[in-house]
Amino acid sequence: MKTRPLALSCFLALVFIASGAISIAAQACPGAAGCLDPTFGAGGTTQTYIPAVKPLTPGKIAKQSDGKVVQLILVLPGDSFSNAIVRYNSDGSLDTSFGNGGIATLNWSSPGNSAHAFAIAIQMVGTEERIVVAGTGTGFTSSLRVDRFLPDGSTDTSFGSGGTVSITSGAAEDIVIQPDGKIVTMGTTGALVRLNVNGTLDTTFGSGGFIQNNTWHIWSAALQSDGKIIGAGYWTDVKGRAFGSAWRFNKNGSLDDGTKNDSTKGDSFGKGGQALIDTFNAAWDVKIDASGRAVIGASTGSGNTDFAVARLTTSGQLDSTFGVGGKTTVDFNGMGDQVRSVVLQANGKIILIGFTNNANGSDAGFVRLNSNGTLDSSFGQGGKAVSDLSSEGQSNYFGLIQLDPICGCEKLITPGTLISGGIYYAVVARYLLL
Repeated sequence: MKTRPLALSCFLALVFIASGAISIAAQACPGAAGCLDPTFGAGGTTQTYIPAVKPLTPGKIAKQSDGKVVQLILVLPGDSFSNAIVRYNSDGSLDTSFGNGGIATLNWSSPGNSAHAFAIAIQMVGTEERIVVAGTGTGFTSSLRVDRFLPDGSTDTSFGSGGTVSITSGAAEDIVIQPDGKIVTMGTTGALVRLNVNGTLDTTFGSGGFIQNNTWHIWSAALQSDGKIIGAGYWTDVKGRAFGSAWRFNKNGSLDDGTKNDSTKGDSFGKGGQALIDTFNAAWDVKIDASGRAVIGASTGSGNTDFAVARLTTSGQLDSTFGVGGKTTVDFNGMGDQVRSVVLQANGKIILIGFTNNANGSDAGFVRLNSNGTLDSSFGQGGKAVSDLSSEGQSNYFGLIQLDPICGCEKLITPGTLISGGIYYAVVARYLLL
């Protein structure tokens, strides 16, 4: 029988209301790795009210060069807008210079049509950083929409048509911004699209800017230092069974499979350009480490799933020096645990972020591994930490590393949503990584 580990002392204690934002002060745990950072927000978190009637779902997060963080929030269909972008200062306070008091809303939906932005990224345009969001437009499987915003949260009308690019192509689940500013989107309908800096299709990529394979279902993408792109998600066979997978694409969009269509025939990735991890249900996130290896966060098992991670060599094979045969599985002892993102520290340690379910609902779950795939006992309790910010429910799916200039040390930023008093809020939290 599974039992839930004792959560770190990260419980809701006090709520302050000011300037349209609500900050949660949490009871601090004793300054250890995996604890909330009391110097961020109020007691480690900042909670922001989003004026939506429908429930909220956390989207992805991106970091600007000045340390500010932008958070994407999805609003369930039927509300007056489909997404909100929230920007926080590096100390966790709401950046009221952005949008309307720190929040910019966008509405891609129309009557009878649900459309959302799922991914967010920062693009350098000249000397200025712009915010790019991508998702689905007028039909989930057939329409790609990409919008760009100026630093103040207003629409960037120099991008696409009045700030928007709409293309008959699969929806985007993730965005990669190349060093030259070009935008690559990937999605679960097997579509890859590359746009020029101004939003026009890059016809040097794939076939007229597109690549399509309906058996590829890509949730996450990462850029190698040599410009090649790795997408991670799941692959479906002819019987409809799903297996965790990763694919590598060359700079021009060709699959890195070593065939005559491969633009870099001297190398290849996995088998036929694909690395199949058949014990994983799906690969939810991929990051590239300092040695060029792909680190893939996933879930494994049926019913009561567990956290899982795999590391691939640069040729797309499971790395035998990592975990057991290239994989590590961690049981949170919950009633269903799933990874949603991977974060890499400069020292090679790996953080898995997701959720762990229990009899009272869902809490944010974190695992830290050493670079060889073993649990890092210096983090949380034996390498695992649970953060319960609200007894009514919360979701924390994504994260990134932020360098705190005060201590010169790395800290973990995680965005999410929670329910307090029956009302949904956006929340961002920062955790210590000593």
